Amino acid sequence: MPSVPDSRQESIRFEPFSPPSTEELDRLIPAYQFIEFIDRGGMGAVYKATQRSLNRTVAVKLLPQVHRDKESFAERFKREAHALAQLNHPHIVAVYDFGETPDGQMYYAMEYVSGMDLQHLLKRSSPEPRQILRIISQVCEALQFAHERGIVHRDVKPANILIDERGNVKVADFGLAKVVGPASADYTATGSTLGTPDYIAPEAMREAGKVDHRADIYSLGVMIYELLTGYVPKGVWEPPSIRSGADRRVDVLVSKAMQNDPDKRYQNVSDMTQLLEKLLLSADEWKNYRRPMRREAADAPAAGKVSTGAETVNYRQQKRVQSGVRAGVLAALLVCGLAAAAWKLGWLGAPVSAAVAAKSRGPVTAEQEQLAQWVFAHDGFVNVVSASAPEKAMGEEADIWYSVDLPDEPYTVWRVCFSAAPIKDEVVLEDLLRLIRYAGTVTNLSLRGLDVPLEALGPLAELESLESLDLTACKLVGQPIAPYLAACRSLRMVRVSAEHLPPGSTLIEHMAMLLPTCRISVAD
Repeated sequence: MPSVPDSRQESIRFEPFSPPSTEELDRLIPAYQFIEFIDRGGMGAVYKATQRSLNRTVAVKLLPQVHRDKESFAERFKREAHALAQLNHPHIVAVYDFGETPDGQMYYAMEYVSGMDLQHLLKRSSPEPRQILRIISQVCEALQFAHERGIVHRDVKPANILIDERGNVKVADFGLAKVVGPASADYTATGSTLGTPDYIAPEAMREAGKVDHRADIYSLGVMIYELLTGYVPKGVWEPPSIRSGADRRVDVLVSKAMQNDPDKRYQNVSDMTQLLEKLLLSADEWKNYRRPMRREAADAPAAGKVSTGAETVNYRQQKRVQSGVRAGVLAALLVCGLAAAAWKLGWLGAPVSAAVAAKSRGPVTAEQEQLAQWVFAHDGFVNVVSASAPEKAMGEEADIWYSVDLPDEPYTVWRVCFSAAPIKDEVVLEDLLRLIRYAGTVTNLSLRGLDVPLEALGPLAELESLESLDLTACKLVGQPIAPYLAACRSLRMVRVSAEHLPPGSTLIEHMAMLLPTCRISVAD
């Protein structure tokens, strides 16, 4: 159950939360007509709605009910909403209204931004230095404005930086914001944690009550490093100029912003903007800059190296050896399990060894073998190509459900399909997408009946080879799924079911705008 500290450093606890339907919200909050569910997190759910009185499109965030100290929380929420409503700035998502439902749930209405967040933009493409510096400069303007009014964001990260259709930056989700200053109590706004681990300042991990605006400066330094290099800095990290070929002055900017001691950081965001302006003037002259590539492995350290004390080891080299060993062991274990199951079910006259079940296929890569065996173990099937069968075929004869039916020669998995047993666990989906990314050969993925939270689709953007995606019988298409699909730059076809495409859905139009090379096929 999520909780946040209150002004007495006690804990405000929230009830378990299930987002209501738009129809329910139309009754609960009649001042707004709710159009569609957008997203949910640990601290509530966000919906697209129309403010009836002004016929204005807004985003409404609904918070969970408070478990105890409801009156104290309501009063605190009201004060904080008033403070956040004063943040009238072109690069800050505006807060328009707040209130409480008849059953006691707090909500606030804010500016609706049509576009995508910076996190998804990075998954689609790597911006040029000038674009990165412009984005950072606008974020700095927004944070400086908020800090001057006693508001600390406390969750600065790419996912909270929105880019509208005209390319303008909007800093969003002041849900963890802290209001400071002589006229305010030391209280925390509606957040379930005190930031995101990769970006959080060290002092916030130790003592949240001592956090001030310099925590945002630390997070900003982390984000600048990530935008330029493609990695989040952890542990002992390489300077961004070495990592990416950026201007060496960026090293100074990031290093000072990310000092563990807040007193050694920039003391105001405006101090950073002076150097940013100079960097922007010379951005077109970064001749050695290398636009970051998407990471090969989600768990690779940001610096790309692992310190062993006596020497430094290249992580990717080490990872390839380790993953090859692990893949071979896992494949062997899976084959043993399948062979044992076949014997137990009476498919075979006697126990069969793993070696016989797997057959001898020559130099099949560990990534291909691991992916195929994983799919079989989760009741899916694959389609492959090989030297003797180079055509991409589908259907009864070509669909492979069992290890023993794989070719006797090296093969490549080009299609993965789950139809008989739809995936309903986001962890399982994450494992599958990771294996597909490692294999790097799957162009066709069928996830019929997929039933996971919308945010679980994020790793789809890492599948560089994916061209066709089947989401028939999938309720997710009724949610704001377009940015997740558009992040897959190589995607050319998405298949959905008409029954799960709600009337008035903008999925096709939204995809045409975000990824015009992709076609949406609607099946009856």
